[in-house]
Amino acid sequence: MFHIEGAVERRLSLLLLILVHSSCLLVFAVGFRWSLVALALTGYVIRMWAITAGYHRYFSHRAFKTTRAFQFLLGCVGATSMQNGPLWWASWHRRHHKDSDGPRDPHSPVQRGFWYAHMGWALDCKVSDKLDLSNVRDLTGYRELVLLDDHKWLPIVVYIAACYGLAGWAGVVWGFSVSTVLLYHCTLFINSLGHVWGSQRYATGDQSRNNPFLAVITLGEGWHNNHHHCMSSARQGFFWWEVDASYYTLKALSMARVVWDVREPSAAAVRGPLVAPVVRAKSNGRSAECPGPAAASTQSAIPSPTP
Repeated sequence: MFHIEGAVERRLSLLLLILVHSSCLLVFAVGFRWSLVALALTGYVIRMWAITAGYHRYFSHRAFKTTRAFQFLLGCVGATSMQNGPLWWASWHRRHHKDSDGPRDPHSPVQRGFWYAHMGWALDCKVSDKLDLSNVRDLTGYRELVLLDDHKWLPIVVYIAACYGLAGWAGVVWGFSVSTVLLYHCTLFINSLGHVWGSQRYATGDQSRNNPFLAVITLGEGWHNNHHHCMSSARQGFFWWEVDASYYTLKALSMARVVWDVREPSAAAVRGPLVAPVVRAKSNGRSAECPGPAAASTQSAIPSPTP
């Protein structure tokens, strides 16, 4: 749903974006059943987790290790969200962290306004045509991930077919269209609302915010200021009251040895540096325990999956 290369493909992507949003109105035609709502919510939660734990914490920041098979599964499920493949997603996200809220940040509301940060950047060919996968060389070495990025529509087709098999066209409308549109905008709220609404605990040198509402609807991504302070951590809710469902599931999976080496912030990182009580100092706000995006894009600094 975000962006595909080429003028014809870009127009097709925009058309599909409009169609998926418009098709949500078909809920009035197919009717309402609680089972359909459950299908939509289940699809939302599973695919949101694939974005938050998979696309974001694993592919973008390599905050835990897993097997090559589970790595591919994370990519496939994430691709059903219509947010392109994991290489595309991780590449742009690493660029965001490299110059967060700066002039080279592709989706900063501080630089270009709320709506551009929310979805305009992904539709702007002047920005999204400049994709350069050189910052995800740790991922491009896996041929299956490259193929997934090149054929990102296949998981979507499979997902739509599954929704149809479960509940017919009503399943497609609720399980795919409604669920995907909600997922799309809630994910993008982290780019837009996550930099204008909420509180700042850490001096990160940008406008990243902690927002409990966004944390609930995105399974923990709303602790965005925490994340910008310690990007390599799989745990974004640093304190017990900061609910982080994605982290909880990763810890459960680590007990089953599906994932391992789940990174957490050190005690020193949790302590600060904090935002000054009156004047918010401009600093990068990162501790030695939490390497920045440069480390996250260096092959030698990234754990590789076990074949």
